[in-house]
Amino acid sequence: MSITRFEYLFQLCINNDATPEQREEMLELMALPENESIAEKLLHKAYEVPKQTQDLDSEKRDAILNAIYNADKIESAPRLFPRRKQFVKWPAAAAILIFFFSTAYFFIQKKQQEQLITITNKNKILPGRNKATLTLADGSKIDLDDAKTGGIAKQSQLRVTKTAAGQLVYTITNTNPASSETTDKPSYNTIETPVGGQYQVILSDGTRVWLNAASSLKYPTQFAASERQVELTGEGYFEVTKNKAKPFKVITGRQEIEVLGTHFNVNAYTDENAITTTLLEGSVKIAARLKNQSVQQSTILKPGQQSILGNTGLAVGNVNTEDVVAWKNGYFSFNEDFESIMRRLSRWYNIDVVYKIDKDPDLSFGGKISRSKSINSVLNIIETTGNVHFKIEGRRIIVTK
Repeated sequence: MSITRFEYLFQLCINNDATPEQREEMLELMALPENESIAEKLLHKAYEVPKQTQDLDSEKRDAILNAIYNADKIESAPRLFPRRKQFVKWPAAAAILIFFFSTAYFFIQKKQQEQLITITNKNKILPGRNKATLTLADGSKIDLDDAKTGGIAKQSQLRVTKTAAGQLVYTITNTNPASSETTDKPSYNTIETPVGGQYQVILSDGTRVWLNAASSLKYPTQFAASERQVELTGEGYFEVTKNKAKPFKVITGRQEIEVLGTHFNVNAYTDENAITTTLLEGSVKIAARLKNQSVQQSTILKPGQQSILGNTGLAVGNVNTEDVVAWKNGYFSFNEDFESIMRRLSRWYNIDVVYKIDKDPDLSFGGKISRSKSINSVLNIIETTGNVHFKIEGRRIIVTK
């Protein structure tokens, strides 16, 4: 560990800008005997302390100094600086002790939190993974989690393959274009991801679809001659192969999306208040109807825009598309209300959320974190805001003040 790193961490702690992990690292470094001389120099630099520390009355100053000198009598006390030297500035001594105890507080608090989670959660809650069930046209089901890599089914002129990377690939085995299109009754497959699952499908036309947790996609094994149509529930990201002669349609409840070839994301979970469609590339046409009504509304999205279909109608606005498709790229990007975040976490980690606080629609959080981390890591980060506390019991997350 270089002196530069040591000084950097020290300054973060002094300015109260350090994360709990950085405070923990600083505390461990300062406790090492070989860093004693460096720690002493850094502590001397802390002589210029905030005004509120300088304003300590004499009684409190004496108590602080006594605590410093009496620490020598405690065998387990960390040697943060040589006690053979007396600091001549009272405020400096106060700053050093305050710094030590604030650092130790975060360190101990983090350890106690980890111990609490260990006690109340014997079975660690792991993140979701590539997991889905494929239902073939004849009604038979294939658990893609258990299926071996390679060919898993043959349907008419198609070969269905599972790859090691968590993809389901449809390949047309008949190279005659005239015979590779279905014009009468198409056969349908459905892929469903459970809570805590995700999967990618490459359809027979080359279109790629990423399915988020608790989602499903129904699609024909081979598309009709005039159009390509699929049905989505939950959330999916589409990279549609261009074909001007055959529009690609996505049906999601009260909404129909029509494209020729483009990249877009659709969030159509039934437990959300609205259906959102976000365009990254190309253009899409959206036709929607109001809830419990036959009134139709339509709009055309441009890249960077998002449509929101709520109970009152269809609205369009600009968004950060990187945040919207973060789930597809392996991380959470939060910039929303607390309950919405917990719904996302419940789908990915397969957990139930129990609220023992009054729900506050104004409570929101922002930030990014990998979806590969355990639920403990995610909840710890949210807890650092000081607004909520979590307790894990089995697969239940209890939210308290």
